[in-house]
Formats: sequence, structure tokens, C-alpha cells
Amino acid sequence: MIKGYLGIDIGSISTKGVIIDENNNIICASYIWTEANPIEATKKLLENLKKELPNNVIIKGIGTTGSARSLIGLMVEASIVKNEITAHAIGTINKHPDVKTILEIGGQDSK
Repeated sequence: MIKGYLGIDIGSISTKGVIIDENNNIICASYIWTEANPIEATKKLLENLKKELPNNVIIKGIGTTGSARSLIGLMVEASIVKNEITAHAIGTINKHPDVKTILEIGGQDSK
């Protein structure tokens, strides 16, 4: 069995999901419009990911970020709920440790 980790970024405009393995390799990913309904968007996102997920992957952890991170974190029983700034910083430093500046432009704000 492969250990997988699900990440969901639920924003006001779009909802993104990714499942990675223990080595941060992407197993599957999906990007959809939130359409002002984060719960339904998350259900659709999970359906999309499930269709692409190999049978030998077991989800060991779930993390959420984005404007509806707390709501969706409760819905999916997330292991961790973080704001976008933290998520961007950790993700970027893992892939590009020398980066000094990160720009994030979202549907509600820019950082």
C-alpha cells in the first residue's frame, strides 16, 4: 500500500485538491470552481480525486487551507488546518529553499 496525503485549498473562486505520496510526488490532482458553495465544491472535488486515485493508495492525513478551511476541515475531518500564508511558505521552502518572496493572488485578497 502507498500512503497518501490529501490537501484541499478551498477558496472563494476555486477549489483545488491534491493527493501526494510520502516523497511529495503528486498521485492525482483536481481544480474546480467553488461557485459560492464550498461544501458542494468539496464533494465534487473528492469525487474527481477518487476517480483518479489508484486502488493501492490509503489516505493517512488530510490538510485544508483557503477561505473555507475551517468549515471544510470539519467536513473531511482534517488532520491539520492552516492559512494560505503558512501553506505557501512550507510548500515553497520544501521545493525551493532559497526563495525569499512569495506572491499570492486570490479571489478575495492578495498577499
